[in-house]
Amino acid sequence: MTIRTLVLTPTADPRVSANRKGLAIALTVATLLTACGDRRSPAEPAPAAPSAPAVTYTLSGIVSEDGPAGVTPLEGAIVLVTNSGQHATTGSDGSYSLSGVAALPIVVRVSKPGYVDTSRTLTLSGDTRMDLQVVRIVTYTLSGIVYEATEGGRMPIEGVSVYCDSCGSPEGHTFASSDENGFYSFAWTSNGSTALWVRKDGYRLAGPTDEWITAAVSGDTRFDIAMIRR
Repeated sequence: MTIRTLVLTPTADPRVSANRKGLAIALTVATLLTACGDRRSPAEPAPAAPSAPAVTYTLSGIVSEDGPAGVTPLEGAIVLVTNSGQHATTGSDGSYSLSGVAALPIVVRVSKPGYVDTSRTLTLSGDTRMDLQVVRIVTYTLSGIVYEATEGGRMPIEGVSVYCDSCGSPEGHTFASSDENGFYSFAWTSNGSTALWVRKDGYRLAGPTDEWITAAVSGDTRFDIAMIRR
């Protein structure tokens, strides 16, 4: 920016001198404004080049069960790409297909209630077939007699409600009711400590708690439950 200054020769007449000084100031301001007006704004940045689309492929295959009948297709299993959340459910023939899977290291997990989760790590370099095999969780039977201890011996109690949060099915949350012989049973139980909720009007557990008791399951287990009248 160039600033031009107008120099005026002084005059004896103070009015003329003042006018000339005012004119000089006005010309200087006008020159500054003109110079500033000529200043151009910075050039706009060039638009970024569009990014290349992500490379993706299709992952498909068969999920099967290795069980007593041999290797058979498994329906209803969830095949999940843990990185992206993409998932598919296997059909009656055990097949699944996932499209748009990124060409990155991924972890694929197969799950279904009642079966041991199976995971595989891989990186796709093209459309890929990956068959997966799972095994059932080993389970056992928990059963026993609910009874009242009397002077004459054990008396079975019918109609006792027994609840197990982790028994009876892969999803758990199962109730059983004792029959006329006081017998109850859960057909799907894992090894370990298993809490049971036991209740019948007019009775309570013959132990430190009124309704909760813990059974130690190791293989097929018989666990009898003693109750007393309230």
